[in-house]
Amino acid sequence: MTDTPPDWVLIEAAKRVGWGCGVLLGANTYSNSDTKGRIFRALCDMIQKYEQPPVDRKLLCAREARRQYGYYSSAYDEVSIRAIELWEEGFGK
Repeated sequence: MTDTPPDWVLIEAAKRVGWGCGVLLGANTYSNSDTKGRIFRALCDMIQKYEQPPVDRKLLCAREARRQYGYYSSAYDEVSIRAIELWEEGFGK
């Protein structure tokens, strides 16, 4: 039995076959040995092999803000992301 792929692969494969739910149904189908499971497993393997995992939008925003201000150290990622989360939670309103 092969290892189950990462969640992002299962979610993407589930989207492509038109399933509303992603990880749980995908993991169950991936482990099945019937025809549906083998086809789903092949789709997951192709997605994992040829596509990049999605990037967190908060991380993209944090990196762009750092780039604009000239801070290139990756040590600022966590602080920048937390600042975005605090804003979304309503801090300072």
